[in-house]
Amino acid sequence: MTEMTASPFRPISMLFVMAADSELLAFLEEIHELVVGCPDLLKWVDCDLDRHGLRKKALRQADAAWIAGRSGLLLPEGAAVSSTSDDKAAGLDRGRPRTPAYVVLVALLLRGFFGQGFKASDVDMMMQESMTLRVFFANLGLNMPKRSTLTELVNAVSNATRLRILDAQIAQILRLGWDDFSTILQDSTHVAGNTAWPTDSGLVVSLVSRMLRIGATLSRVGLPVFKLPQAEQHLGVLTTLNREISMLKGTKEQALQRRKKYSKVLWRARRVLRMLRDAITQVDNALISLDALPSRRVMAERVVQRLHSDVDALTQVIANCDARVMHEQKIAIANKKLSISDEDAGFIAKGQRDPVIGYKPQLARSGAGFVVGLQLPKGNAADSQQLIPMVQEVINRTTVVPKIVSVDDGYASQENKDTLRAKGIEVVSISGSKGRALTADDDWNSDQYILARDKRSAVESLMFTLKQGFDFGEVARRGLDNVYGELLEKVLAYNICRTARIRATENLDKEMTSVQAA
Repeated sequence: MTEMTASPFRPISMLFVMAADSELLAFLEEIHELVVGCPDLLKWVDCDLDRHGLRKKALRQADAAWIAGRSGLLLPEGAAVSSTSDDKAAGLDRGRPRTPAYVVLVALLLRGFFGQGFKASDVDMMMQESMTLRVFFANLGLNMPKRSTLTELVNAVSNATRLRILDAQIAQILRLGWDDFSTILQDSTHVAGNTAWPTDSGLVVSLVSRMLRIGATLSRVGLPVFKLPQAEQHLGVLTTLNREISMLKGTKEQALQRRKKYSKVLWRARRVLRMLRDAITQVDNALISLDALPSRRVMAERVVQRLHSDVDALTQVIANCDARVMHEQKIAIANKKLSISDEDAGFIAKGQRDPVIGYKPQLARSGAGFVVGLQLPKGNAADSQQLIPMVQEVINRTTVVPKIVSVDDGYASQENKDTLRAKGIEVVSISGSKGRALTADDDWNSDQYILARDKRSAVESLMFTLKQGFDFGEVARRGLDNVYGELLEKVLAYNICRTARIRATENLDKEMTSVQAA
């Protein structure tokens, strides 16, 4: 046996390296076809990166001016650059080369493809170890940046640009004749937010804990820290009470115990709230006189705003808990605090499914299985209010007035039906008893309407595919705009996979025809 003196992981020279014939390779090939067909996509991504770079540059130059002013140095006339949109992007060319727009676009679509985002360990390994990605970028003369850089740059891409990518996909599908968009199916689904299920006691503990944690680290942004030993002691007891409350069952006996424990929670929470308000008032005074780098001051203002938001949230949670538990009053969902990490998340109860704290996106599916529209209303918005805006969005994107629109009875209203018919849509099919009541017998029993109702189940299949294949059922980002961007990325990735499958089928058919002809 040969002695193993050398490292088995030393670099080796390889004459040829080929990408594996895989779903990832087909995905990347479709991205390239999309960019070739619509090169303006790279211009739009570049514009977003320019704006992102200019904001960072403006802060750097403001910091430089602040330092020069403190050191007695004089800056050349015109050296200071404002952060307005009038700044020339050409100034960004100085310094290190920027990651190309093509790489950022591919990374954005890959994040949708992997579903979990770049922070997931298995995705990070895939990005580093994938021979397919290495070959793909090497042939384009590009390098893959680090994960942290990728996350920052992909997050800098605007939702307007993501929607332009969707527009380009639909234009490509029309051009290739893969769909005529004559049939549109719409439905909503529930998406779990990146937040824990809320309880009043749990929210109190989380809010107090975060404010005390922030207060102990204020020196990082040049503000005086606050440490409240009494509040820390109260937090320890609150944590224990929260644990005990969560273990109680819904019996009458334990309901009385829950009420007693919540009384203790409220007593301690109110005292902690007073301590925190006094401490934050002192932080406000320190912020007024803070003499720090502009970039550091921006961070300090953001932290102080976080403290104020948390104080307001804690005040609301205490008031709601007192009304709900101690006085047995009902609290409207709109007035409830559902999450301390995502203020836009809502209570979503859909059909017989378990409710979630998150979002309720609307999806429009074409007859050939493409996603042609995505909307994300705030909270648990009624489906009936989302039909007309979605259909109009689809018409604008596809430039086609569909012949058939098929939905369930959650979208039922005479106004919706009349509005869609006025747009020239021939078949407006609304399933269920509500839709039946709005539809004439002759229409309901016609072949067209029966076919439209049969097709509606296809949108349920789409929801399943998105959730199982692209993690559409839960999101990693927080806030309405960020969540919308994440869901758009997953929709874009799904459409690319769909085009890859259709292209593969076409190529196979051509090969079979060629063989038969031979």
